[in-house]
Amino acid sequence: MSERTRNLLSITAMALMAVVIVTLVVSNPSQADRVEQIGTRIKCPVCQGESIANSPAQMARDMMSLVSERVSQGAPDDEIIGELLSSYSGAVLLDPPASGETLVLWVAPLVVVVIGISVIIWWRRHPGTDQPAVETNPEHRPRARSLIGGLILVGAFAIAVVTAGFFLQDRGGPTAGVANLDGQDLSEISNETMEAVVSANLDNPQIDGMRLALAERYYEVGDYRSAFPHYIAIADSALASDSEAVTALVRLGWMAWDGNGEVEAAIGLFDQALIIEAGSTTAMYLKGQVLWCGAGDNEAAAALFSKVLKAPGLSGDSQAVVVLSLDSVSSGEPCT
Repeated sequence: MSERTRNLLSITAMALMAVVIVTLVVSNPSQADRVEQIGTRIKCPVCQGESIANSPAQMARDMMSLVSERVSQGAPDDEIIGELLSSYSGAVLLDPPASGETLVLWVAPLVVVVIGISVIIWWRRHPGTDQPAVETNPEHRPRARSLIGGLILVGAFAIAVVTAGFFLQDRGGPTAGVANLDGQDLSEISNETMEAVVSANLDNPQIDGMRLALAERYYEVGDYRSAFPHYIAIADSALASDSEAVTALVRLGWMAWDGNGEVEAAIGLFDQALIIEAGSTTAMYLKGQVLWCGAGDNEAAAALFSKVLKAPGLSGDSQAVVVLSLDSVSSGEPCT
């Protein structure tokens, strides 16, 4: 083997080693690195061009928490990104940053192109002593050298493409689909984030549970305006369970009375809930309250309170409240 051939083989081996080393260095990031890398690829839905990794917004923090949790569970990057994009309206995939595990996609082609050009230049300046006969013609030498150099450059670039393909074979674009909402601890998710998840998963049969939990948060603090559209959606949803529909109808009935003083509308909503679940003590008790306080029908209210007291499984505290209401309405006291 001539010295020239040995030199060419050495340069080619160096190019391969450079690509392999870069790949090995960046292909096994730590969990913290993976969380950061994924975060830098997702645009914050409520920010101006910031990734969730760099945004101080609460929604971005919630999304990063989800990324961290899914990474710790061993989920692949594309699955995590797919969940984020499908669950958070307004989240989009940013261009891969030139850092972390995507560094190979930026560095490898540049490395092989530089090495390939260097080989061509070296070849043209060092014709060597083992040229085939056809190259003894001065007119053929430059063309032959350029052709061989070009082949080397194409081969080196092909190596980079193959390496990148291997690197990305399990890291394709985000898969379509809906995030798995089962088992989430909703107490750790902000209202803002829940609103985004709900709006992005309107056709998901699991979303009514999250929507109801969000509506209950608003209801408990007296924010009827925010709770109302969610309860309406649940009451109209063909995917909602009977218990979810009953809860939504009961809440709507009480808001109609407590918020707007609408007696007939409230009683109608309670009646709809009782059609679905005849033994709903909440629907019966609140209907009795509206009959007492809104319609002035003490007799009908007392009958409902008595029925509630006969229901099995009534807690001690609830029983005490109903007994107090029954005694008050039976004695003709004004409603409380």
